[in-house]
Amino acid sequence: MQFLDDSLLPKNQDKLVITAAPYGPEWMPEDFPEDIPVTIEEQVQKAVDCYSAGATVLHMHCRGLAGHGSKRLSMFNEVIGKIRTAVPGMIIQVGGSISFAPEGEEDGAEAKWLSDEVRHMLADLMPAPEQVTIAVNSTQMNVMDLMTEEEYGPTTLANPALYHAYREMVVPAGPEWVEEHLRPDRQRHPAAFPADLHA
Repeated sequence: MQFLDDSLLPKNQDKLVITAAPYGPEWMPEDFPEDIPVTIEEQVQKAVDCYSAGATVLHMHCRGLAGHGSKRLSMFNEVIGKIRTAVPGMIIQVGGSISFAPEGEEDGAEAKWLSDEVRHMLADLMPAPEQVTIAVNSTQMNVMDLMTEEEYGPTTLANPALYHAYREMVVPAGPEWVEEHLRPDRQRHPAAFPADLHA
């Protein structure tokens, strides 16, 4: 590939979409206290900061005050609404690996609705995000092999239970599951999914 002298001028570059994912659920606030937002206000401000830095897509999860990933649908609804007000130009993308717990449960508690219906509840988010990620084909997501012990050693991922959980993580997503996962999204948001879309 050949780059000419003016290749880096913005007018000569292809359009670029930057996606920011500042809420990574594998890290705890004590791992990176300067970077991980916890309160709703901090989470909204982080979205504003990402947009101001040039990101136009926000991959979001939510955190409760204890720092754990929130499993409350109502909290996602609240945060999405506030981000949409604060940065209306931001495209909101919600991670499809979330499973929700009954309202009133502590954010650190395990999600108690363990059926796939829980993962399908993403279709019930209001206001609706512009994008929801889904896994296609079951995947073994061993993120630990992407890091050295020097990198994860000072963080909570060094906890043997967390290390094992992330090393053995499997996302089940066979063809029938993908079709079932898309069905409620199509029913709730038909304009976003063409009728001839197949998994």
